[in-house]
Amino acid sequence: MRRRATLLMRAGDVVRCDFGTPARGEPGFARPAVVVTSDDVLEFRQHAIVVVPCTTTRRGWLSEVDISGFGVAQAHLPTTISVDRIVETTGTNIGPVALQQVRELLADLLGLPAG
Repeated sequence: MRRRATLLMRAGDVVRCDFGTPARGEPGFARPAVVVTSDDVLEFRQHAIVVVPCTTTRRGWLSEVDISGFGVAQAHLPTTISVDRIVETTGTNIGPVALQQVRELLADLLGLPAG
């Protein structure tokens, strides 16, 4: 059932993932995450995608993006996960503005050129 739900994913969707037991500095346990893999790549029904985990613990960091109803997306923790880690889809998409904010923060954190 999980696999069928992932076939309809789009960039910006909020999914609940089971990240497992974390090592220091990693996201862990079951929590929401924002899909940041591009729609063009998602069309190929990848077995692994890139997500940015969410937390309700706001730290006031510049790498946080407010996600209404889910806390903040932690752009400093992009994580590649197997789609098998997706517990459920939430039916929520953060929209193009918030997705662009997350992606711009990722670009900054990775030292990629703007634009």
